[in-house]
Amino acid sequence: MNTICALCGTPLTPTDMLIEKNKLADGGYLCTGCFTKAISINRDLINTLDQFYFAEITGMFLKNKIDASQNPGGIQSSNGNTYEYDAPTRLDAIKDQIVALNARLSVFANEEVNELDRVLDQDENLLAIAECIYLQNNREGIVFATPRRVVFIDKKILGGIVRNEFPLREIISIEHIENLLYSVLKVNIKGISAEFKLHNKNDGRAFCTIVNRNIQEPQQYQKRSTEQLHAFQPNISGLVKENAFAAGKESSEAIFEQLEKLGRLKDNGILTEDEFAEQKKKLLDKL
Repeated sequence: MNTICALCGTPLTPTDMLIEKNKLADGGYLCTGCFTKAISINRDLINTLDQFYFAEITGMFLKNKIDASQNPGGIQSSNGNTYEYDAPTRLDAIKDQIVALNARLSVFANEEVNELDRVLDQDENLLAIAECIYLQNNREGIVFATPRRVVFIDKKILGGIVRNEFPLREIISIEHIENLLYSVLKVNIKGISAEFKLHNKNDGRAFCTIVNRNIQEPQQYQKRSTEQLHAFQPNISGLVKENAFAAGKESSEAIFEQLEKLGRLKDNGILTEDEFAEQKKKLLDKL
C-alpha cells in the first residue's frame, strides 16, 4: 500500500485511511487535506474519486489555480463556498506540461516530479517524460527530454536526487525496443548507450520521435552549411586570383575589393573565422 499522499507527498496517517473514498484509479491515495480540497472543487468526487487518475486530479487542481489567479476573490465551488488559492508556481506549470503531454506516470513517480522545478531551468520546458528503471544502476525514477538534454532522476530516500544527464548535442540517436509488457529506451552517445526500461511500453515511441527530431534538425542545418561551403569553394579560391595586374601584381583597390567579398562570405556563414583569416592573410601579403 502507498504510504504517501499522491498529490502533496505527505505521509498518510491511519485517519487518512479511514476515509475509504480517497483512492485514485491508478492506486494512489489522497490525504484528508487534499481529499477535502478535491471535493471542494468537484463535489461529485466524494463518491467517484476512484474513477479518476492522478493526472486528471492534478489537472483539476491546476485549472482552479489558474482560474483563481485571474480572480483574486477566489473560486466559488458548487456548494456556494469561496476558496482562496495561491497563484500557480513553477512546479504547477511543470505539472501542467506533464498533463498536456498525456504522460502516464504512477503515484510512485510523484517524488521525482516534485523535484523538477529544481532540475529544470526557468525557461526549459518538457518535451517527453516517462517512468522507468535506469538499467545501468537499476534505480527507479523518471526520464525526461527537453530541447537541451535528456535527464534521468531518482529521489533518494534520505533526501537529494540521483541525476544522470545527457546533453542533446552529444546524443547520436534514440531508439526503443518493444517487448510484451514494456519497452527499452536506448540513448546512443558516441559508442556507448544508456538504457531505460519503461514501465509503459507505449511511451518509448513518442519519446524517440520527439527527441530524434530535435537531434536531426541541427545536423541537417550543419549539413546544408557544409554543402554551401563546398559549392562556394571554387569562388573562394578564385577571389585571390582574379583582377590581377597584367604585370602579375594586384592593385590595392582590387585587393580591398576582394577583402570586402570575403567579409560578406564570412557574415553569411559561408566562411568560418579560420578560413576567413587564411584568405585575408593571402590577400594582404600581396599589398
